Amino acid sequence: MSKKQSEIKKKWLETIRIMPALTDNGEMYYLMDENLDFIPLVKEYLNMIQARAEREAAPNTIRTYCYNLWYFIVYLKMKKLNILDLDGKPEALTQFKLWLKNPYRFYENVELLSYEGEYEYEEDELKVSTTNAIMDRVSSLFLWLKASGRIKDNPVVYRNVMATAAMRDRDMLSHTKRNRTLQKNTLKSKVPSIIPKTIEKKDFTKYLEAVHLLRDKIILLILKEGGLRSGELLGLKLEDLDYGDQGVHVRFRPDNMNGSRAKGGYGRDRFVHLPADLITLIDRYISSDWANSDPDTDFLFVVLNSNNPLDNGKPLKKSTLSSTLNHYNRKTGIKLNTHKLRHTHVTELAREYLSKGETINWKYIQERIGHKDVTTTMGTYAHLNAEDHKKEYQRMEDYREEKREERENGK
Repeated sequence: MSKKQSEIKKKWLETIRIMPALTDNGEMYYLMDENLDFIPLVKEYLNMIQARAEREAAPNTIRTYCYNLWYFIVYLKMKKLNILDLDGKPEALTQFKLWLKNPYRFYENVELLSYEGEYEYEEDELKVSTTNAIMDRVSSLFLWLKASGRIKDNPVVYRNVMATAAMRDRDMLSHTKRNRTLQKNTLKSKVPSIIPKTIEKKDFTKYLEAVHLLRDKIILLILKEGGLRSGELLGLKLEDLDYGDQGVHVRFRPDNMNGSRAKGGYGRDRFVHLPADLITLIDRYISSDWANSDPDTDFLFVVLNSNNPLDNGKPLKKSTLSSTLNHYNRKTGIKLNTHKLRHTHVTELAREYLSKGETINWKYIQERIGHKDVTTTMGTYAHLNAEDHKKEYQRMEDYREEKREERENGK
C-alpha cells in the first residue's frame, strides 16, 4: 500500500473505530464513529452473538467480527447510506463486494483519480478468504435483521446447490441428512486451494541459532514440537507443566490477563507430550530468567529485558510475540510465524508414520493438536512433498514384491 493510500485508510480508521469495552459480560469490542458513539445495529448484533455463545465468545473473535463489519460500515458512510437502506436491495451488496475488490476502495471519487494519473499506487488487495469472511459477517448481520423484523426482505441472495462428494466428505454426518442440497451465498468467491507452508529442518536449525534468549528458544520449540496455537502457548501457567508425564496441559481459561485463551473452550482441555530435553530447558528457564524477572503472576512466558522495567515479569502478549518473531525474521531472512510451526508439527508427525511404514494415525494427531474434526487435520494441516510420496510408493512396491515372492516360494 502506498503512503497516500495508507494515510486515507488511517482517516477512515479514525472515522469508524474498533474500540474495546468492559461490560458486565466481560471484555467486548464494538464499532464507534468519530464522536465515539456506537454504531447502533452493529452493537445490538454483537451483543446477540455474545448472548448466543455457549459460554463467552472470545474477545479476539468479537474483534475479528468488528474488523469484518468495519469495511461495510465505511462503505455505507462513503455512500451516505444506512444499514436499513439495503432492505431488499441485493444490487447494493453486489456493489459493496465490487468495492471490496477495488484497490482504490478508500477514495471517495475513484473515477476522477484514475484519470488524473498523478500517483503511483500499490494495490491494497484483500485475500479471497478475507472478502469471504467479510461477506459472511455482513450476511449474518442481515439474517439477524430479518429474523428480528428490522427489514422486510434480506438483500443477501442464496441459491440451492447439490452437495458434491467433496462437500459430503467434509461433513461427517452427511449420510444422516435427507436433504442433498445446500444453500450457498451468491456473493462468496471460490477460495483458491493454497497449501500452507512448513519450515525445513535446516532452516529451523539456522533460525534457532540466531535466537539467544532462552525464553524465545523454548517458545519456538514448544510450537514446533507440540503444535500449540499461539493463544494456547501464551496461556500456559506453571501449574500446567507436568514433569512426571513430560508435557503440558492446555487448559481453557476465559479470563487470562494477557487476553490469550485456548481455542477449544470448556471441556476441550488436552495434554501434549513434549521431548524430555525440552522439559529440561523449560525447568532451567523457570529457575533463571523467569525467576529473575520477579513475576507477579504464574504465567510461564513473561516479559524479559524490557526498556520499561515495570513491564518485566508481566505475561507475554500476542503482539509482543509477533514483534519478537518479526525481529528474528529480519535477522535470519527466514519468514516464520506460529501457524507455520503448527503446520510443520503435523506434517512431521505424518512423515514419521510413513518413515516407519505405518498407517498414519490421524485420530491421534487430531486430538494432539486440539482439532474438533479429524477431516480438518487430514485436509488442511498435513502436506506431504514429492519425496514423501516417492518413499510411500516405494514402500508399497516393496510390499507387493515381498508378497509375490511368498506366493512363488509357496508353489
